[in-house]
Amino acid sequence: MNLLAVPGVVGVDVTPATLGSALERVDGLASAVLDTSPLRAGDTLVIISLSGRNALPVEMARTARTRGVKVVGVTSVAYAAQTTSRHNSGTFLKDHCDIVLDSKIAVGDAELTLDTIPAPFAPASTVVTTALMQAVLATTAAALADRGIEPPLLRSGNVDGGHEWNSRVMTEYGDRIFYRH
Repeated sequence: MNLLAVPGVVGVDVTPATLGSALERVDGLASAVLDTSPLRAGDTLVIISLSGRNALPVEMARTARTRGVKVVGVTSVAYAAQTTSRHNSGTFLKDHCDIVLDSKIAVGDAELTLDTIPAPFAPASTVVTTALMQAVLATTAAALADRGIEPPLLRSGNVDGGHEWNSRVMTEYGDRIFYRH
């Protein structure tokens, strides 16, 4: 699995942090991202967007599918029922996926309230999404093994033999694994 990161969209790598939300609403950005990515027909793209209501995740899913890429959306379906789409089609990420993993996070992504604090707080989406992605990877590895295919998993570099193991995997799959070192 490779990260297809859109600079600035996460909101933690830009200033001001609100720029990430603004970029997610830009029409046409998805095509530019996909045009410069290593994705090819037959690949699977996992798109993570809690609300799934903005232009980038909707267009990313729509465009990827037209290119023969399978799309898995990790989103909260509750947003589609309780908010309005910000995409000109009026649709949400969930409407353009081959598979939807519903995180079931409440609209607003704030799990706690206190009488002494005026706004709800304590988001859970990061923890839930991480758990969902780990479950997907574990299930995929098991499915590959059941078919007689050794999953190309990396080991911790902090265990004996880890670097040698990873070197073998990188040699075999290096043309499909993109990382910075």
